[in-house]
Amino acid sequence: MSEHVDGERSLLRRRLDGSYEVDEWGLDADLVAAVSPLFALRWQLEAIGADVLPDKGPVVLVANCRLGLSEPFVLSRGIHLATGRFVRVAGVPDIAPMGPFLRRLGGVLARPDEVAGLLRAGEMVGVTLGQSVRRRHQAGAVRADLLAPALVTGADVVPVALIGREVGRRWQIVVGPAIEHPTSRGPLAAAELADRVRNGVQSLLDDAFPPSILRMS
Repeated sequence: MSEHVDGERSLLRRRLDGSYEVDEWGLDADLVAAVSPLFALRWQLEAIGADVLPDKGPVVLVANCRLGLSEPFVLSRGIHLATGRFVRVAGVPDIAPMGPFLRRLGGVLARPDEVAGLLRAGEMVGVTLGQSVRRRHQAGAVRADLLAPALVTGADVVPVALIGREVGRRWQIVVGPAIEHPTSRGPLAAAELADRVRNGVQSLLDDAFPPSILRMS
């Protein structure tokens, strides 16, 4: 208990004297710690299979997305709680004030150069599939250009299924096995990798929502 109180005092002291650190891409780890209790009130998260993720080194997590409101936060917080690693979710708007604020929480721009820089630095990057509004459990497409840096850096590309409802509190983060990289390095390699990881996410969703359950829902 005393260690927790000391930690809160240290965090507050850094905020007041300006000694807190913000990394090259805008992440403010102290701010993440400060808002963590609020996120805990909003979401109850369970990470399944996260033990397969490496303790360090570059990783791209590719997750499904329906409305895009809760999913980035669910992905980043769930994986952080399970592994201690920050997930730099690509897709923050490049406009103030929302963009800079989301950067402080770990978000980054959905640009290949930004993803490449993060992977070269050994970071974990989150990429969401395109929105699938008509079918809730249908994996959308993923931008191949955002996966191309994984081929260059040799980063693991891992499918993740986010299972929950936008207005609900309980979510599961189901982590699948890393996707095998294409053997070729031609112009279509990134597109092939994108198809493979989309199929990986869809497989996780199919396991969670077999046809018998969907017919009953």
